[in-house]
Amino acid sequence: MNNIIKKIFIIILFPICLYSEEPKNDFKELYSKVKEKYSSIYPKTFEAYIEGKIIERQISTIPTKNYTSSKDKIKLKFAFTQGTKPTIILENVDSFYKNMFEIFEGVLETTGFYAIVGNSQNFNSFSSKFTFESLKEESEKYKISLRAKGDNKDYSITYTIDRENLLIEKAEYYNKKSKIYDVDIFYTNIEKYTLPEIIKYKSLDGAINSEIKFVNIKTSSK
Repeated sequence: MNNIIKKIFIIILFPICLYSEEPKNDFKELYSKVKEKYSSIYPKTFEAYIEGKIIERQISTIPTKNYTSSKDKIKLKFAFTQGTKPTIILENVDSFYKNMFEIFEGVLETTGFYAIVGNSQNFNSFSSKFTFESLKEESEKYKISLRAKGDNKDYSITYTIDRENLLIEKAEYYNKKSKIYDVDIFYTNIEKYTLPEIIKYKSLDGAINSEIKFVNIKTSSK
C-alpha cells in the first residue's frame, strides 16, 4: 500500500517539478544568448569619462587643498574589461578623494550589461550572486526578475530586455516588494561596437532624478 501511495505522489509531483525547472532553463538559455550578444558588441576593454550634474555636485564638495591640478581637470574616469567589474577613479585629486565614487562601481555592475559580461564568467558564477525568480515575455520585451543572495537578499532587480537585439534597456530595483528606483540605459554605436552612452536614474521618492553620460569613449580589442 505504501509503495502505491509513493508512486501516486511521484506521478503527481514529477510534472510539477518539470514545470518549475522550465522557467529556470529558459532563463539559463536567455542568459547565454544575452552574454554572447554583449560579448560580441563590447570591445575587450573600453574607457570613458562620466559626466553629469550628480558628479559635478560631488566634486564641488572637495576642498581645493586636495586638488592636484586645476578644478576643470578633475574628471571621473571609467574603465571596463570583459571578465572584471567596472572601475571608477577621480583624476587630479589626492589619494583621499580619488576613490570617492567607488561605491558606484557596484551600482554599475548590477545595472545589467556589466552583470552579464563582468565578473560572472558563466551561468554558475552568475547564479552564485543572484536567485532567479521569474521570466516573462511582454510584447517585444523580456522581463527577468532576480534576487540578490546573502546579506542583500531583501533586494531584487527586474531587467527589461529587447527581444530582438537582446540589449538590456531598463533595471528596476526593489527592497522586498517596494520599488526603490528605475534605471534606463541608452546605447550608442562606436565603430563596430554598441556601448552604453546615457544612464538615467530615478528614485520613487523623488530624491534622485539624474543622469550620467559616457564621453570621450575609447575602445580596444586587446
